[in-house]
Amino acid sequence: MQLALIYGGRSVEHDVSIAMYNHIADVFNNASDANISPARIYYISRSGDLLRLALDWDRLPKHDEFATRAETHPLASLAHLLKSEGLFVFSLLVGQDGEDGQIQALAQFHDIPGSFGDKTAAMLSADKYLQGVVANRLCPELTPIPTVHVSQGNLDAGITEALRHLAGPCVLKPNTLGGSFLTEWTDKLSEESLRTYSERIAAYDASFLVQQRIVGTEYTCGVLINHHEIMPLPIARINNPSGFLGYDQKKREVSVTFHDVEEMLHTRIGSICTKISREFRLHTFGRLDFIVDERQCIHFFEVNVVPGLTATSIFTKMLAQAGFDLCRLIRLAASNEVYQRHLENIRKIETSRICTTTV
Repeated sequence: MQLALIYGGRSVEHDVSIAMYNHIADVFNNASDANISPARIYYISRSGDLLRLALDWDRLPKHDEFATRAETHPLASLAHLLKSEGLFVFSLLVGQDGEDGQIQALAQFHDIPGSFGDKTAAMLSADKYLQGVVANRLCPELTPIPTVHVSQGNLDAGITEALRHLAGPCVLKPNTLGGSFLTEWTDKLSEESLRTYSERIAAYDASFLVQQRIVGTEYTCGVLINHHEIMPLPIARINNPSGFLGYDQKKREVSVTFHDVEEMLHTRIGSICTKISREFRLHTFGRLDFIVDERQCIHFFEVNVVPGLTATSIFTKMLAQAGFDLCRLIRLAASNEVYQRHLENIRKIETSRICTTTV
C-alpha cells in the first residue's frame, strides 16, 4: 500500500505537525511491514508555500532533509496534485488548515481519498464555544462549564456579560486556537483585564471564552473508529501538579497514568466519548478532554480530530496501551475511507434516481 503524507500548515501548532511527521518517518523507517510505504510527501510552510517530494520505496527523510530535496509548488495546485496522484492521503495537519474544515472541504469537493474526515466535524472542533454547546446538548450526563463567549466585534457587551455572570477564578482562552495557545487563568475578573486580554489575542482570534475555573482532575480519552464501530481507548489521567494545563505546561512532557481510573468513571467517560464521536462523525480517531470535579461531575473541554502523534503524545501512548501502532492506525484510516466512499457512491446513485424520477 502506497500513500501520501501531508504536514506543516499555517497554524500556531506548526512545529507540532513537524514533530508528528518526524516521528512517523522514524516509525516507517524502522517498520517491518514493507507493504505500506509513503510515496509522496507534502508540506505547507508557515507562509503558505507548498513543498512536495516523490519517493520510490526509499527511507523517509526527516523534515530538515526533506526541505532541501523537495520541489516548490503554488499552494493553489495542492488539490490538483493530490487528485492526479490518486493516493490515500494521511493528514498530519493540525489547527488551522488541518482541523478547521478547510482541507476537509477541499478533499470532499475534489474527491480526494484520505484521513481528512467530515468538514462539519472539523469546523466544530475548531470552535471551542460551539463544540461545547453541541457536546453538552448531546450528553445530558455532562455538567456544562459556565462560559461566556466574547466577540472582538461586540467587545463591550461580552465583557459586561462576563462580569455579570462569572465570579471568582476564571480561565481565558482563544476560541479557535489549538494547543492551549494564549490560555491563562485569573483569580478575579475585571473590565481592565478582559480588555487587555482582548488586545493580546486580537491578532490571532476573533473571539475568546471566559470560563469558570473548574478545580478537579483532568482526563483524556482517545477513540478508534472501525467502520461504524467506535472503540474508546484506555482513558488517561493527567497528572498536573499546578492544577492548570496551559500552553507553557504543555510544552513540557505531561505525565499521564492509565491504571488509576475508577471503573465507573471509565465507563461514563467512554460512553460520552462514543456518543460525541458518532455525532461529530469522526473519521478514524480522535481524542476528547474532560475535567472531573470533587462531586464526580464530568465537564467537557474539547474534541481533537487530529490528536498529537509524536513519540511522547498522549494519544500515541493510548494506542500502545491498546496494542495498536501508527502503521495499523493508517491502515485502519485507509480501510474506513474505502468503506465510506462506497457508502457515498451508493447515496449518489440513489439520489440521482430520485432526481431522474422527479424530472
